[in-house]
Amino acid sequence: MIVLDAFRDRGHTRIALVDDDALYREAVAAELEDRGFSVEGFADGAALLAALQGGFRAHVVLVDWSLPYMSGLDLLRTMRGDGHGLPVAFLTGRPHRVYQGEAMAAGAADFIDKTCGVEELVGRLSRIIGKDAA
Repeated sequence: MIVLDAFRDRGHTRIALVDDDALYREAVAAELEDRGFSVEGFADGAALLAALQGGFRAHVVLVDWSLPYMSGLDLLRTMRGDGHGLPVAFLTGRPHRVYQGEAMAAGAADFIDKTCGVEELVGRLSRIIGKDAA
C-alpha cells in the first residue's frame, strides 16, 4: 500500500474530486484519505467553480468526463479561462483515446481510467503533485 507520509509532514495534500455519483465520490475519497490525502467532493462543475471563487484551494482536481450541466472538459476550459492553473486530471469511465486527446489538448495533467485501482491512482496523483511542486 502506498501511503504519502512525505505529504503529511507538510500538511495534507488536498484533492478536489468532481463526480456526480455520490457513492463513488465517497468511496474514492475514503481510499485517498486512508493514504494521507484530504479530499473535498463536488457533485458538479458549478459547485467547484463556486468554491474556487470563494477561496477554496487544492493541489489537484480530479474530474469526471460526464458531469451534469457542464462536462468535465467544459469545466477544465472554464477553469483555465478564469485563470485557475491548478492541475486537473480526468478520472473517468470513458477511457477513449479521442476523449484523452481532447483533455490533454485542453491542458489536463492526466487522463485516468476509473478502473485502474487505487494504487495506480495514488501513484499518478503523486507524479502530478511532484511535477507541480517542481
